[in-house]
Amino acid sequence: MVFLKWWLVWWMIGLILIDWSQWQKGYPTVLAGMIGSFFLDTAFVYQSFWKYHDPMLPGMWPNITLNLGLYPIGTWIFVQKLPRRFWHQAFWVVLGASILIVVEFHLLSTGHIQYDHGWNIGYSWVANVVLLILLMLHYRLVEKRLCRI
Repeated sequence: MVFLKWWLVWWMIGLILIDWSQWQKGYPTVLAGMIGSFFLDTAFVYQSFWKYHDPMLPGMWPNITLNLGLYPIGTWIFVQKLPRRFWHQAFWVVLGASILIVVEFHLLSTGHIQYDHGWNIGYSWVANVVLLILLMLHYRLVEKRLCRI
């Protein structure tokens, strides 16, 4: 149930913060992020570094709710509001990774996520920074180039 609540929270945030008249801005990056996340979730489901638990949503459903809620909405907000200056972008990446860690910490403290193979919340924060940098690079290098064609 907690994953459905997070899904709802993120869609409400998205309705407020995303410029839906400019939904195309970030759409290819959102799709790339979702596909990458679905791939990682399915590739590592048996040898994972983390596992989601929710009695109301068995199996892959917690992953699916995150991939259809938090990740696309967060990515849209991230790229639509991406600053131009380097240090502002660095702050934006750190802020985004920290927001994602707040969600993960909530899941951890309520027993809805379990770490395996030595993974911990610190590694998750670093992984989130890398993920956001990759999304920013995708947006800057791929999506902007596609818009010029």
